[in-house]
Amino acid sequence: MTVAPDPTPSTRPAAPAPGEGVRREIPGERARREVLPGGPGRAEDAGAGAVRREVAVIGAGPRGTAIIERLVAASQRGDWQGLLEVHLVDPCAGLGGNVWRSDQGEVLLMNTATCQTTMYPDESCRPELPVPHTETLADFLAAEGLGPADIASRAAHGRYLAAVLERAVADADPARLRIRVHRTSALDVSGEPGAPQRVALEDGTELSVDAVALALGHLATAPGPRSQVMEHAAARHGLVHAAPANPLQVDFTGLLGRERVAVQGMGLNFYDAIGMLTDVAGGRFAPDAHAPSGLRYLPGGGEPQLVVGSRSGMVYRPKPDLRPYLPEPHEPRILTRERVLELSVRPDGLDHEADVMPLILAELQRALAVSGFRALAEESAILRILFPFGRRGGPIRDAHERTLEVFRRSLREAAEPDPAWLLVFRVLVACRIQVNQLIDLGAYTTQSVARDIDGHLRNAFASWASGPPVLRVRQMLALEEAGLVRFTGPGMRVDVDEEAGSFVVTAGEDCRYACDGVLEAHLPGVELNAFTSPLLRAWRERGEARQDSWASRGTGRRVPTGSIAVDGLYAPIGKDGRVHERRLLVGVPVSTAQPGSAITAEPGTAPQLLHHAEVVARRLAAWGGVLPA
Repeated sequence: MTVAPDPTPSTRPAAPAPGEGVRREIPGERARREVLPGGPGRAEDAGAGAVRREVAVIGAGPRGTAIIERLVAASQRGDWQGLLEVHLVDPCAGLGGNVWRSDQGEVLLMNTATCQTTMYPDESCRPELPVPHTETLADFLAAEGLGPADIASRAAHGRYLAAVLERAVADADPARLRIRVHRTSALDVSGEPGAPQRVALEDGTELSVDAVALALGHLATAPGPRSQVMEHAAARHGLVHAAPANPLQVDFTGLLGRERVAVQGMGLNFYDAIGMLTDVAGGRFAPDAHAPSGLRYLPGGGEPQLVVGSRSGMVYRPKPDLRPYLPEPHEPRILTRERVLELSVRPDGLDHEADVMPLILAELQRALAVSGFRALAEESAILRILFPFGRRGGPIRDAHERTLEVFRRSLREAAEPDPAWLLVFRVLVACRIQVNQLIDLGAYTTQSVARDIDGHLRNAFASWASGPPVLRVRQMLALEEAGLVRFTGPGMRVDVDEEAGSFVVTAGEDCRYACDGVLEAHLPGVELNAFTSPLLRAWRERGEARQDSWASRGTGRRVPTGSIAVDGLYAPIGKDGRVHERRLLVGVPVSTAQPGSAITAEPGTAPQLLHHAEVVARRLAAWGGVLPA
């Protein structure tokens, strides 16, 4: 990173306090003038009396980095007028942000191939700003010996993000755009909706800026009721409880030395936990041609037995190993884009089981039959593939053995991709995109979303389309072969046995385990009222943010969500109805308004992440008065 942190507080006048008669302004209307001081990084080439305007970007992960890159691209336009100073605020600025930070170990892995990630718009994005660079993650990591279909570590992605940011800083013409990096946290953003905003930083700096973009990512939340019960039980009985969190924030050393730990969740955070736990224990995986997994686990010491399950018990199958090249995406023939648009405008709303699931099954049947897999093209066979434990995930007998068989079969079919299995994978990835589009358009009834989409379909899709790398499933099976993993199947419950002073895991009549620890293996939910961020807590206390809601097309009845309500996709709405238009949110905390924007940007797919980054960059430039509104 070529730009060092600058802790010097802004010398600009503070914005008027609320109630002091601030006049509502449009982007570019106000142009405060002051002489730029000289010194390193603050050249006098702008001339005495130059217009100085400032904006801030909070968050230096993928979304914040993309906004900076798009601002630099915008500054190359001929209609850019004047100088804009950009404050980039993040303790992990220059490292790729908190999740992808480049200084973490190589344990945590991405779950997409390197060719499926980019930080630069392509033709599918239809960018209006210049695109001076095209380097994808695959291009960047080729120098490290990784191929386009390889799975990289999250640290490697962080190195890519850091390089994108460093290149953007180098490309910025200091007479037009200057980037100041503050490696600290933002504690508050305040100010009247139509006025400049004050950004209070943890290091004591206070910035006065024309507008702020907030790319906050996944945020920590206060424990929910169930987590609080387990947390208090752990304190009473000397047990251990790890609440939902980014794996980098979980103390896995606290699980060592425990006899048995319940793991709630079988998704990607479960696989992250496997990597982190074995790493802190000092264990390692050795090749073993005689083991079903192909690996043998050599314990480091203190590893607990993991009792693993979830509400649905859905197995996240490994993504197929398709090296050296990924196949072309499946093009739907039945659940087409045109059919999605037709379904989305039905006035009574959609019932997934009646209106959409038959189309998904027909899409799979057609693809399998055309490809010669007629025995698998029967609806009953497809349903067994999709839902090995049934549609609604009730408790099953012999859960460990049945789950283990699903894992072993999926590993065989993914490690040396079975053509039929690969076809099902590709069709389901395509169908998930179509169903997500219907959800985004509000096409379903609220009842169907709760019963069908949230009830089981999201897990079914994720178990095929969002699985871990093959290596991680091999490692998990090696742990099972070493006696360190037991599966409960669907219907997992964790209760507290006060008399025994332990947690108790149950799932049906033949599944009961006493545990001295619980790991909630999933990220915190999106819940404005539970976010522990000082910044969002300040907004809540002042009533400057409120929860969003979602309405189905059928009844129009609105259902609250945990997402932050925004106007025009980005600007938070206060409880008094006022729109804080100089604050622009992107990503996870506004997922109801921006569905899909938190997903990694894949080349050729018109990714929402990059679309929102360009729009927000243009709005920052407009508020700063350097581009037309």
